[in-house]
Amino acid sequence: MQTTASLWELLCRDFESERRSAKAEQHHGIAVRFLQAAKRVLSSSSPRLCDAIEIAGDVCQAAGRLPDAAANFEEALSKSLHLGATTSAARLAAKLALLRDRLGEPREARLHYEQSLSLYEAVRDYSQHVMLLNQLGTLCKLAGDFVAMESNYRRAMEVATRLQDHPEVASAANNLGVAYTDLRDFVNAENLHMQALAIREKCFGAMHPDVAQSMANLAVVYHASGNHQKALAFYTGALKIYKCFRKSDDPEMQTVMANHEALLRTGAKQ
Repeated sequence: MQTTASLWELLCRDFESERRSAKAEQHHGIAVRFLQAAKRVLSSSSPRLCDAIEIAGDVCQAAGRLPDAAANFEEALSKSLHLGATTSAARLAAKLALLRDRLGEPREARLHYEQSLSLYEAVRDYSQHVMLLNQLGTLCKLAGDFVAMESNYRRAMEVATRLQDHPEVASAANNLGVAYTDLRDFVNAENLHMQALAIREKCFGAMHPDVAQSMANLAVVYHASGNHQKALAFYTGALKIYKCFRKSDDPEMQTVMANHEALLRTGAKQ
């Protein structure tokens, strides 16, 4: 009689063999058959079955079958929670949050972001917190919940600082700075973008696209607050860096170029 481990190895070997020889558009069907086989031979309480459902979800997502992927992740999450597999549940909740966000389902995405954060905290794993909190902060911003937005961005900065992951601190500061600019709180926006710029220059050096992004965001702050000479200096600096890394039709670079040209039309001198 075959053990669960040997059955699992056989299932995975056949699945990978079929996938390697198939076209991309056939992968969804292969994932469906793999999951059907797994449900026939594995116990409903087996952690391996949770793995099979998650794998099927990953393949469906890669194939663009997003509703199918969401259904698989939901099923795997439910089983993981029932089995007390907290780390797996945290990972699945994060996948669902990102997927629901992508599907334009903000309420469900927010619930899963919060669920994933709580589950990761339960096992004292903070490795995904900065990414999840930044995503959640952006979702709250789009929903107009600026209190929650600020709280999540600031938590992301605090976690990143504890982990000494300085580029992530810069990303969180950048996100919060953009939000403050939208709120026309230019003092806080400037301080946060300056913080992000200093970290990025320290981590990446002066010539890096992330440095250009911080410079461009500072330029927007100065432009909007009427400090046109500072705005012009930062737009010019950002474009100098972007031209080394981006093509002229890059959307981010085009935005900076349009802002720069609009400022010049006001009479600001280079």
